[in-house]
Amino acid sequence: MSEHILEKIGYYLKNYNDFLIVGHKDPDGDAIGSSLALYKALTEYGKNTIVANTSKISDLYFFLDDVKNILQLQNNEKAQVIITVDSADFERTKLDKNYVKDKILINIDHHPTNTQYGNINYVVPQAAAVGCLIYEILKFNNIPISLKTAEYLYLSILTDTGSFRYSSTSANAFRIASDLIDLGVKPWKIAYNIYESKKLSTLKLMGQAINTITPYYNNKLIIMHITQKMYNETNTTSDDTEGFVNIARSVKGCEVGVLLREDRPNFIKVSLRSKDEVDVSNIAASFGGGGHKNAAGFELEGSIEGIKEKLIKAFSFLS
Repeated sequence: MSEHILEKIGYYLKNYNDFLIVGHKDPDGDAIGSSLALYKALTEYGKNTIVANTSKISDLYFFLDDVKNILQLQNNEKAQVIITVDSADFERTKLDKNYVKDKILINIDHHPTNTQYGNINYVVPQAAAVGCLIYEILKFNNIPISLKTAEYLYLSILTDTGSFRYSSTSANAFRIASDLIDLGVKPWKIAYNIYESKKLSTLKLMGQAINTITPYYNNKLIIMHITQKMYNETNTTSDDTEGFVNIARSVKGCEVGVLLREDRPNFIKVSLRSKDEVDVSNIAASFGGGGHKNAAGFELEGSIEGIKEKLIKAFSFLS
């Protein structure tokens, strides 16, 4: 089954010339790494390729050479084939249905909640990162993987496995990472830029967020939050909060870590992270969101305190 889909995707990659690659809004390392890897590979393969996103890219990723080539999505780009990466549903891409309707839409993802919205859907929930799937597509179809492409793939896998710490980390992820290192990727370079090169303002925001940590159910549920006031006081934005939710999850005894971000007045973005046994995707779905078993989220209008109370009730099974 998978070989048939890999071959079908390869047909379009090799026989069509104009491509648009789009990740989900507010892209994380997997969305950025996988979209840039496919962009780089197709560009070097001689294809006319545009990579775009509806959101501003966090400056955390500015060390990547091709991040400057991620354009603001306009929904009028010249394309025969549109490829979405790491997007569980069509709405998260912010693509326009009228723009897409006369094009081939290839959906490459690993979210179990994916709605199979493409003309071709390569959705593998067992994959540790979408970067693993892009790697398989390129290798199966003998499309060369340059050092830059390999770096972007490694970034995707590194960030979505939490530096190979999450339960989604598989033997296959390690095998692919090993192959990418053989191609010249320097793991320290990617890790340093992602995890050890934070702005002082980001660390000050982190300190304020840590001070909000509140335990529930004997430390099984840990909730922390960030307000508009905290952003203003530290001269930061939501772009500076990458990985903060994992601080909550790292508390000893914690089974679920939660970060609530007041990204604008009366609008809260909620990130959920859990350890092996707790499925947070169901909780996220009950609030209109989605994600993976151990990493999910949603957005909701309301106050931090109001949404916190709802979450405390939703996770009452931890008591």
